[in-house]
Amino acid sequence: MIFPELPMSKLQQMMRERDPAYIRETNILTIVEFSYVCPFKCRHNHLLCYYCGQNFQDPLLLREHTENAHHPKKFKVTETKNVIKLDLTRIDCRLCGASIDNLEDFKKHITSVHRKKYYYNHKDSILPFRLTKHEMKCALCDVLFPYFHALNKHMNEHFSNYVCETCGLGFVDKARFVMHQQRHDVGDFPCETCGKIFKAQYNRDLHIDRVHNKRGRVYCPKCDMKLMSYPQKLKHLVEVHGEEPLSFPCSMCDKVCDTRRTLTIHRRKDHLKDYRYECQCCGQKFFTRFALNNHMPTHTGERNYKCKVCEKSYPRLKTLKDHMRIHTNDRRYRCHICGQAFIQNCSLKGHMKSQHPEYG
Repeated sequence: MIFPELPMSKLQQMMRERDPAYIRETNILTIVEFSYVCPFKCRHNHLLCYYCGQNFQDPLLLREHTENAHHPKKFKVTETKNVIKLDLTRIDCRLCGASIDNLEDFKKHITSVHRKKYYYNHKDSILPFRLTKHEMKCALCDVLFPYFHALNKHMNEHFSNYVCETCGLGFVDKARFVMHQQRHDVGDFPCETCGKIFKAQYNRDLHIDRVHNKRGRVYCPKCDMKLMSYPQKLKHLVEVHGEEPLSFPCSMCDKVCDTRRTLTIHRRKDHLKDYRYECQCCGQKFFTRFALNNHMPTHTGERNYKCKVCEKSYPRLKTLKDHMRIHTNDRRYRCHICGQAFIQNCSLKGHMKSQHPEYG
């Protein structure tokens, strides 16, 4: 592209205004410098001063510290790949003192009254919060959470900027998305201690921590104790801290889920019908790319999963895993009437029809 003869400063400004990183930073600086919003970082359930990293349990003390110890002109965007967390408990205008409690109203005010620069055509890179010490409420939908970490994870439901093609979960920023994708990394990941092989690096690392290092990876939000698993954390919260067992009812039907992750997938799959992956052979649509890939052997006839014991091959990994239980004699499907156990669920169903038809 050929630019006309312009002073260098004008040309530079034109180039900068085409740069998404510059636009993003300008918008954030405009909000932070000319309002009373409080930028912050977090480490699990701990709130950290964005400027100096000091740790706070009480959001009020964090806001007072930020206001008294740091001038907003010293603010610099250090989280270039992540969204910036902003506490919007107080917004208002620093330039004229106008009382403003809505971020959209502030943007209009700062551009129309004070002629400050804000690029409206660029998507905001901020996460809005209104934090109080005893009530963690979502600033967008008013859902209450028992602790900040749960509220922070909930924001993925409002800002699904990155969607996992394997399981369909959405994430606010690339950092969360990349961390999640590690759970789906497919390959052969052997444990150097016992030789067990895992298909995902995340599962291998989880195995090492739990089995060999006896180290938990799931924090308790109340006492920062590390638990071995999410169910253990829920049990710990109920038994040690006296909390009510968590349940997540769907607002669109009567279904109640035991985790927020399950609820999110249920909403997108059953109510929003977000089937974005279409088979080019038959037109059938699927919720995740993983489900689409699982479907493709129906058309291609591929059988890429081979048993290392008897060399039988299967079109899907799940089918191979079901088959492997034959070699380990893993009889996990048990009849609740007579107690007879079976390796495969289809065998249990056949048993119920032939031996206990009255319960069918």
